[in-house]
Amino acid sequence: MSFHQLIQEIIGIYSTLISQKVLSDDEKPNYIVDSIAFLNDFKNINDFVIGKVSNQEIYHFLKLLLDIVGLVGATEGSLQPIKLGDTKLIGRKRDLMGVYKGDNSNIDQNMCATLFQGWIKSKKSSLKISKDLRNVVPKNMQACDFLLEHNGNQTLIECKRVHSVNDDDNDLIKSIIKKSLYWIGKAIPQFESTEKFLNGNNFYRNLILDISAYGKDCINNFGDHYIVGLLEPEEIKQVIADLKTYEFSGIDEITLCWSELYVFEGKPRTFVYRTVPLKINQDTPSLFNYEGWTIEFYPSGKETNEFKELRISSIARTQAWIKASWHSCIDNLITWGPVETHEEYKEKNQNKN
Repeated sequence: MSFHQLIQEIIGIYSTLISQKVLSDDEKPNYIVDSIAFLNDFKNINDFVIGKVSNQEIYHFLKLLLDIVGLVGATEGSLQPIKLGDTKLIGRKRDLMGVYKGDNSNIDQNMCATLFQGWIKSKKSSLKISKDLRNVVPKNMQACDFLLEHNGNQTLIECKRVHSVNDDDNDLIKSIIKKSLYWIGKAIPQFESTEKFLNGNNFYRNLILDISAYGKDCINNFGDHYIVGLLEPEEIKQVIADLKTYEFSGIDEITLCWSELYVFEGKPRTFVYRTVPLKINQDTPSLFNYEGWTIEFYPSGKETNEFKELRISSIARTQAWIKASWHSCIDNLITWGPVETHEEYKEKNQNKN
């Protein structure tokens, strides 16, 4: 489809989730509404790639696409054309509209859960979400997000997004650990309350913990591109090592999630949602390995406004994959020589021999 067709389908998706009043409000409550306003004005923008669009607008556009992917997957909709399925699978309509008129923290918290729900459904395996516990457990009880089942085994899933705050500790890793421990402590009573409601105690407990917010100021230069976000060989490795020094009674596994924004030639091109498991209880096997998401949005070349490929993957692609994909799209992986006739080619190669 054309880029303008894509825009219209995206706007159509959110028009069912966001009221016209919120969309027309001059005080935009969150980046999703900001992005919709930007897309509505796109007909007045001559250059999406080089001059007229800010990096923040492109970044929010990529995050919006990631949100769309989660919504489509979770509602069992389609990506060609982009269409939601049954929104009852992700909650009541009024609750969804409440999320999308909230602030960025509400949006990101909802995205964390929706992305996981959409990822599970995208796998088309026997692993399934048997209950959306947010819609089942009474409001006066603490509840986890989902109950997963596979071959008679059951896993409780709680999704939490850690929000960065300004504190007295200037050490990034210590700040992440401090806030993560707080949310881990909040999750344990939710697991216990949910098990009580379900009348059982043989559930595997997995906490999905998104720490993306701490990577917004982490800029890592790799020469031909840079990455904004936490990196697995550095910050994530240290976070896992520090978390392993604590004893957690009440959780079997923590899945750490974070995002990486890839910037080529000064423009954001790829958004990756990465995950890594941290096993707490080594005696019980987990049911799944959450593999994350990748949104790649590449132009046809360096000096064009046209886009060649929008790639959506239900797996976090490697840095090498993303770098190779970018260079492939702009023809940097091949070398062009002068045009020559067949006779010239034969003569040149005969001389070599």
